[in-house]
Formats: sequence, C-alpha cells, structure tokens
Amino acid sequence: MKKAIFIFTILSCSLFLNSFTNSNSTNLQTVEIIKNSNFCDGWEDGYCEGWKDVKGSNSLCPLTPLCPLPRLGEDTYRGGYNRGFKAGSRAAYNRN
Repeated sequence: MKKAIFIFTILSCSLFLNSFTNSNSTNLQTVEIIKNSNFCDGWEDGYCEGWKDVKGSNSLCPLTPLCPLPRLGEDTYRGGYNRGFKAGSRAAYNRN
C-alpha cells in the first residue's frame, strides 16, 4: 500500500510540474514564422520592384538578400515591401 501511495505521489507531482511547461511556445513560434514570412514575401517583391524602378522595368531582378528582422510595427507584407523597395533602389543606384 505504501508503494502505491508513493507511485501515485510521484505521478501527481510529475504531472503538476509538467503543467508549468510552456506548451504555447511552439504555437507562438509558428505565429511568428507566419508573420515573418509575410514580411519576407513583401521584402522580396519590394526589393525586385525597387531594383526595376531604377534599372528599368525590363531588367532582371538580382538575388534578393536575406530578409531582415522586421522593425516594430513593420511586420506585415506592406512593411516588408516598403523596406525592400528602398533597399532595392539603393542597391541599384550603388551598382551603376
């Protein structure tokens, strides 16, 4: 009987302690990746359009640099597009 109580106590404690682990961390990471991918999609499109704005609409887009981390309030597609457009324009001007 003492062994059964001991085992029950150990299982109860382990379940109690396991409940404190952050099971939402994977969900938050998934949401962050989805947000970041929208920003990165905008970054790629904006970079290409910024390059074409300087070099001409028939020019080929260069390889897009890695997507930077979004700034505060800039984590949408539009924020990535605007930032990418500026970066693509600057890169095109610098490659004359």
